[in-house]
Amino acid sequence: MRLPPVRWTLLGLAVVLASGYGLNRGILVGSRIETARLSDDYPVPFYRKHCRYLFFNGVQQVLTNSESTREEAESSSCAPLKQEPIIHRRRKPASS
Repeated sequence: MRLPPVRWTLLGLAVVLASGYGLNRGILVGSRIETARLSDDYPVPFYRKHCRYLFFNGVQQVLTNSESTREEAESSSCAPLKQEPIIHRRRKPASS
């Protein structure tokens, strides 16, 4: 099945736009669990989950949450796209 050139162009444009949107929001590429302590006076550890997102300018780590056990930290999930985009749209303030 051959697609006409116009359809290939539209398909390519859709792929480029979807990739740009994903890289602006950040695409989840992995996570890791880190053990931490509050201080030497409080030796009970807690676990922090860091999610790694791929952006236009590289990979960025985001701390998602802290849990008291490693199992809870591992079971918490990372969003497939980061909440905040890199490029923000500028909005004009609403006049009253």
